[in-house]
Parts: sequence; C-alpha cells; structure tokens
Amino acid sequence: MLVYACQQSVPDQSLPRDPSQAVPDTSKTASEPRENLWKNHGCDLISDLDMEQLFGIDAARDVLNTRTLPDQAFCLRTWNKPDWKERENSNEKEGATWFDPQNSMILQVFGYTTNDHARQQVAMLKRDRRDTYEEDVPGLGDDAIWSTTTVTLLVRKGHMVLSLTLNYFDTPHNNLAKAREVAAVALKRM
Repeated sequence: MLVYACQQSVPDQSLPRDPSQAVPDTSKTASEPRENLWKNHGCDLISDLDMEQLFGIDAARDVLNTRTLPDQAFCLRTWNKPDWKERENSNEKEGATWFDPQNSMILQVFGYTTNDHARQQVAMLKRDRRDTYEEDVPGLGDDAIWSTTTVTLLVRKGHMVLSLTLNYFDTPHNNLAKAREVAAVALKRM
C-alpha cells in the first residue's frame, strides 16, 4: 500500500466552524508559551470560496487542487492559469522561454512558543537574510517582510509567523500585492 506525504484536503470537523474560535488573538499576549493550533488545519485559513473570490477562479474549470501535509500547518494550492494551454504549447517549442501554466500558493503557519521568540526569528531574518527578505511590508500583522526572489511574504502575528509563497504573476514582485490580500484574509482568522 502506498502512502503519500501530500494528501488531498478533507474537511476536519474538529476545527470550530467559526475560525475566530480556533486560535485566540495572540498579538495581545506577550510571553506565555503557546502551541500552533493550526497544525493539520492550514487549509482552513484560506477556504476554496476565498480562493474563488480572491483570484476569480472557478474551482472545477481551473482545476483547483488543495493538499496538506500531516501534522503540519501547511497548505498547497495549485490551479491552472487562464491561458495554460497556450503556455504549455509554447513551452514545448525548442528554445522557447518557459512560462508556468499553473498558479501556486503555499501557506504555512510557524508557531513559536512565545511572542518574543517569533519576534526574534523575524528580526534575525531581517538582519541576516536581508538580501532575500529585502522589503518591509507595513500595516500587516505585527511585522511583515517580503522576498521577491522566493515570492514569499512572512507575517508575524503574536507567536505565529504566516509564510505565504505565491506564484501568480509572471513578474515576481507583482505577487506582493495579491499576497497582502490573501494574508489579510488569513490574519483575520488567526
């Protein structure tokens, strides 16, 4: 029997239907140890309906796939670009510039034991990996930074850090605005 590490998402009834009941707002608590209650519920932060509204997709037409990893606060979503057929045909031509026929979004929530620990982790990235996370993103969570090279937005809220990798636009930096929109929806539920 084969067991895959990446599984199709199945709704879990153990998470409260009201997302605000799932995880208390940790931005107000300073130093008490907390756990990551989004473990095994990463795809609940952004629902299929959210995806349809945020990206204007039709889940069936655009082949929206949702996958999780067991015992992680992780969600991978992929869906076809509107011109995916043309991109695939173009990619098959010799010497052609490759264009991804799919969009992808990876959402992870890293839970640190305290707010101070999460704050230190983001500060360390700003200090030691500034060449990767080159841009501060004001007005989002307690602290947020963006990486154009990895198309990743990191947002700290209390003891948690939301990592959102979005490959939607062909020009990497153009993904930041849409990543901010997605993160804003997720942060309301955290």
